[in-house]
Amino acid sequence: MGIPTSNDPAPSRPGRLRPWPWLLLAALVVPAVWHVVDFEDDLDVEFPGVARPTFSPLPPAAYRLAEPGDTIDRIAIYLSSLAIVLSLTGLARARGARRPWVAALALSLGAFWYAANPGPTFDGWHGLGWRAALDPAAPVALRVALGVAALCCVGTAAWGLGLGTGAFSTLWRSARERGAAVLFVVAAVLAAFRPFEIPGLQPVGYWPRWAFVWALAAFVSGLVRVMPAWRVEGRRPARRLVGYSLAGAGVWYALVVAGIDLTWYHRPIDRLRAVVPGKIYICAMPTARGLEVAHGRHHFKTIINLFPEDTKFRSPRLPDELRFAKAHGIRYVGSPAAVSQSNDFLDETLRLARDPNAWPILVHCHACMDRTPAWVGIYQYVVEGRPLDEIFRFIEGHRGYRPKASVTLLYNRVFERLVPERCRVDPTAALLRRCAEGTPDPYEAQLRAEQEGANRAIAAGVSGDDGAASPGGRPNLTPRR
Repeated sequence: MGIPTSNDPAPSRPGRLRPWPWLLLAALVVPAVWHVVDFEDDLDVEFPGVARPTFSPLPPAAYRLAEPGDTIDRIAIYLSSLAIVLSLTGLARARGARRPWVAALALSLGAFWYAANPGPTFDGWHGLGWRAALDPAAPVALRVALGVAALCCVGTAAWGLGLGTGAFSTLWRSARERGAAVLFVVAAVLAAFRPFEIPGLQPVGYWPRWAFVWALAAFVSGLVRVMPAWRVEGRRPARRLVGYSLAGAGVWYALVVAGIDLTWYHRPIDRLRAVVPGKIYICAMPTARGLEVAHGRHHFKTIINLFPEDTKFRSPRLPDELRFAKAHGIRYVGSPAAVSQSNDFLDETLRLARDPNAWPILVHCHACMDRTPAWVGIYQYVVEGRPLDEIFRFIEGHRGYRPKASVTLLYNRVFERLVPERCRVDPTAALLRRCAEGTPDPYEAQLRAEQEGANRAIAAGVSGDDGAASPGGRPNLTPRR
């Protein structure tokens, strides 16, 4: 990349065996391997006597990390932002050969856009990533803009590297002398794996994302090795050097913030994903801004909030959500605080999930980690008739962990009521019953406590309706957070 000129000091031969770039790559390989071999075995402190088997062939955390926009893509944003800063630094330091650094900047910007706009999308939206240029469902203007941008990046990189000319040979010799050539080759090979999946290799998206991170790490290491020397001239060179370093850190931080914001636009509500595209979507507690963006794409007709907001755990975002639903004519269904109403509420939500007039439906709780995926499992088992082991794999992948033990107790109770015949012959349902042996379901105790509270209120001359809330205000529709 960087070519020494007559004004540049002769490069010190760093030694191609200097190990730090390879140690960096090895350090990044460790968490990738760890998350596909390390199965959690912790107990649920709420119900330690309930066994929690894992249904996924690989640890659930690996499936969670494979999702677009999660930790792996965040690391890619950090590294591609660093590559942009290094490329700009190289442009400033190079005194004669700036074209290679222009090429590095073009490649870094392309990688940054790829990292900040991961695919496939969570909710069926076409996204802003490079792949949308080939998506016939994407707007024509977007496809044209992405196509032109891609051609500009590729063309600029080819021009800067002097492909097809003698300049490229000179660059290659310089990179070899500085011990960076192998790093750039490794980066190119690893990056080539990013758009593809190996059929049957789980989790989907996991290894291509890690390959992209490793490619960026190799690319950044190569840029560091070919970075031309920079003598800080003028008065107080140390202070000037600190100033340049702070400026570079500021640019990096701004790029990271912009990249994460682009990822947010890709997924405007936390954990938003399609369960049944065009019908049912799930998410965490939405913000007003997130609802504006998501509703503009999906045009929700119904919002189901699984969290009982009439408790001390009420979300501060609830007023915005209620105002949004009212302003846009969206039917809002909130979870009751009374345990005695939980079965009716569940039945109503499943009825709405079957009703085309209610679609699309947005189902959420506060974090989309417990109540919402548990509700999805009930919907998939009762309405769609999916195998229960497949449902648990979905929950594990969505959460990144095994579901809480309370899900086992919930399913044992709910499935026996809603689909008793199927539940009694389902081997996975039988396994859940065995897993919960010896642990009483707190539902009945909560129901009794609620009724006793109502009776006391009546005896004291208070209407029974006013005393419907359970002592802890915690419904039993879905497991506790």
